[in-house]
Amino acid sequence: MVKSKQTCKKSTGGTAPRVTLKLPVPTAVPAAQEVAVCEPLQHNEYCIVCRDGSVGEERLFLCSLCPRAMCSHCMVIPSAGARMIEADDVTFICISCHIGRERHGRVSYTPYCGFYRRDKAVFSPFLPICATLEVSLKSELSSAPLLMIHLILVDHDTASSCFDLACDFLRPYFPTGGFEVCTIAFDIGNALKVESYQSKASAIVQALKSSWMRIVIAITNHTDNDRGDPFVGYEGKKKVYVSAHIHSVLDILLSPWHRLIDGAEESYLWLFSCGALINNPTSFACLQQAVINHHMTATIAFNAVRFQPSFATHLLLAFAELVLIERLSIQLVFPDMVGQSYKLGRHTDVFLLMPVAPNSLTVTKYSWTDSQLRPWGQYLPVQCPDCGWANAWEAVSKCKQYSFECKNPSCRKEYLFSQPANSRILMPGKRPGACWIAITLEPTPGIPDEDEMHDDLLDFS
Repeated sequence: MVKSKQTCKKSTGGTAPRVTLKLPVPTAVPAAQEVAVCEPLQHNEYCIVCRDGSVGEERLFLCSLCPRAMCSHCMVIPSAGARMIEADDVTFICISCHIGRERHGRVSYTPYCGFYRRDKAVFSPFLPICATLEVSLKSELSSAPLLMIHLILVDHDTASSCFDLACDFLRPYFPTGGFEVCTIAFDIGNALKVESYQSKASAIVQALKSSWMRIVIAITNHTDNDRGDPFVGYEGKKKVYVSAHIHSVLDILLSPWHRLIDGAEESYLWLFSCGALINNPTSFACLQQAVINHHMTATIAFNAVRFQPSFATHLLLAFAELVLIERLSIQLVFPDMVGQSYKLGRHTDVFLLMPVAPNSLTVTKYSWTDSQLRPWGQYLPVQCPDCGWANAWEAVSKCKQYSFECKNPSCRKEYLFSQPANSRILMPGKRPGACWIAITLEPTPGIPDEDEMHDDLLDFS
């Protein structure tokens, strides 16, 4: 007998009948506190040069032009001038601003002096820096208030999730507070449960008295394999999952948090669910419309049929470091983010959706390509579908088009792969002959009308 066993599943797909969900009619509630928008200039807690803090006799000097700081350990401050720089009329300019102003032609090339009184250098001929920059000139080491929200489908096991790892990575960057993690298991399978979730989330929002400059929301759930509808919980007492249109689900899940989202400078949505959400044209159109409606800075989703969120750990950690800590534009650094995640690329494509105007958005698909495993981001079958030979392919040509032929002399099944339209090649990957490509897709936002939604329900039943 062949030995076998069972283990728990890590993928986020399945099947569930669709239900229609609507936001409850608002009822009278106590007046909410005003949410103040954070001041944009909140100085960093760590030195931009050594990326460390300052204790004892060391000090952090705050740049007068940006939120960065530099520590006294990374600069050779003459002992004779130690008291001089404490004067009220002395200002400090960090090395990043000094170089940036020179590069952009705002000032001529001059020695870096750091401290200035009435635009004149305090130290002459220059201020020595005894370290090297370890981050980009555009980077910060930001400790601006950050709220992390994880919304998890009821009874969905997320032990040691990539979101938890990202939160653990971020926490040390906030030594004086300003970092909060909220985790909610949601079950919104019927109208009463929707009201219960909204009440619970609103209470949390009410308790979060601080304002938040950045908000990151992750939603971890299953999706229906055919329709792409996210699971929403149980409709009744029987523990059988039901699903709903993605735009309805996001309306319900996100609406209690919008008082905070609307006051934030940046907001991000991560959708840890299986690829039917993207692969089904109707659900993908609904998702795009929801992205426009909710005004999130960026939304990240995946299209693997049996997506496993743990594989996105490196991508999420890169996002935490480059976007949340170094405060770089997600659109600018996304190629670097996926560049650190080539194994994720063997599992799934990554989609970045960003609103660009009141009623439009950009949709970019990032695919990992390997000349042997995923030519131009397409999957080469592990087995020839005609003759059944495994590992059967040999490359016939490798130019702009990849051509593969079955090794079986009596079969000769052939595949031809070409570079996708509107794609650009990103940086080389860790494997020879591998890289990521970015493909600009034509947006197709839209929500099906009520008749179409009703027909879908009838068809399913």
